[in-house]
Amino acid sequence: MTTLTSAIMILIPLCALVYWRYFFFFRDPERIIPVGEDTIVSPADGTVVYVRKFENGTVPIAIKKKKEIRLEEVLKTSIPQDSYYIVGIFMHPTSVHVNRAPIDGEVGDVFYTKGRNLPMTAMWWRVLFMRKPYETNSPHILTNERNTVTIIGKIPVFVIQIADIYVNRIECWVKGGEKVTKGQRIGMIKMGSQVDMIFPCKDDISVIVTEGQKVKAGESVIAKISTELK
Repeated sequence: MTTLTSAIMILIPLCALVYWRYFFFFRDPERIIPVGEDTIVSPADGTVVYVRKFENGTVPIAIKKKKEIRLEEVLKTSIPQDSYYIVGIFMHPTSVHVNRAPIDGEVGDVFYTKGRNLPMTAMWWRVLFMRKPYETNSPHILTNERNTVTIIGKIPVFVIQIADIYVNRIECWVKGGEKVTKGQRIGMIKMGSQVDMIFPCKDDISVIVTEGQKVKAGESVIAKISTELK
C-alpha cells in the first residue's frame, strides 16, 4: 500500500466525520405542517420507542427491574393528577435535531433540569435491531439532563428534550408567555438525544402512531383531536 493510498483511506472517513459533525447534523429542512387544530404533530425526528397510557402519575415503562416509574421522574416537575399519554421519540445520529411545537398555543413553564448524562447506546442498539421493549436498560430516560416545555393550546402538551452523554447542550428557543404555532421551531439538542411528549388521555384524542414508527418533526401526526373537544 502506497503512502498516497494510506493518506486517502484516512482522509475519506475524516472528511465524512467533519461533514456530519459540522454540516449534515445541523441541517434544518422545511416541513409540510398539517393545518388545523385537530392534530398533534411530532416534536422530533426519529423512531417512536414507546407509546403508553398512564394514570395516577405512574408510567408503565420498563427500565431495568422497574416495571413502572413516576411521571415526575421523567418531567422533573409536577402536573395535575390525570390520565395522560407519553410518546418517546429516539433521535438517531442521522436525524434532524431541530425540535418543533406539536400544537398551536402559548408557552407556559420552561423547566430545565441538570442531570447525570448517561449514554443512550442500549436504546440505539435495540431500535437498530427492532428489539422491544426499546426502553430496556435505558436509565437515561430518568437521569439525564432535560428541558421541559409546556405548551397550552386546545390541550396542554409537555415536550421534554432529553440530552445524551455526547450532547454539547440543549437549546430552547422559546420562553414563557410566547405564542407558538404548530410546527414552529422551538429548540435543538446538539449531538444526540431523545424527546418525550406528554398530553391528556381523553375520549376525544386518539393516538395514531405505533412503536417502531419513523416520524418527522412538525410533519408526522402523532394523535388526532376531535373538533368537538373544547
